[in-house]
Amino acid sequence: MVRILASKLRDVELITDTGIRLGWVYDLSFDEETGEILVIVAEPDEDLDTSEFVTDSEGLLLIPVSAVKSVGEVIIIDSVKLATRSKIRKKVAPLPKPARESATMEKGEGLPRPKE
Repeated sequence: MVRILASKLRDVELITDTGIRLGWVYDLSFDEETGEILVIVAEPDEDLDTSEFVTDSEGLLLIPVSAVKSVGEVIIIDSVKLATRSKIRKKVAPLPKPARESATMEKGEGLPRPKE
């Protein structure tokens, strides 16, 4: 495994595997308990429409580390694994309401009574 200092990643360009210039590494977000890197915080490219990307309150891109394909002079991001607002909306879409049971429910059990 090759070790890379976090300080060396600052200002490294982020490009998707489809050639879209996302921006530059600004910071990294860690899990405080495990030390695992969760997200690359990136300053977006000035030509990037960020409306479909996940951003923080300052408009910085939040790119999951799981989307990183390779790290070198640039960081290549897997466009399929890149979190976008439309993907998140699909994941958290409300579940359809279940069909109503015609059987009476037992108090406190939450299961329909067997038919006699």
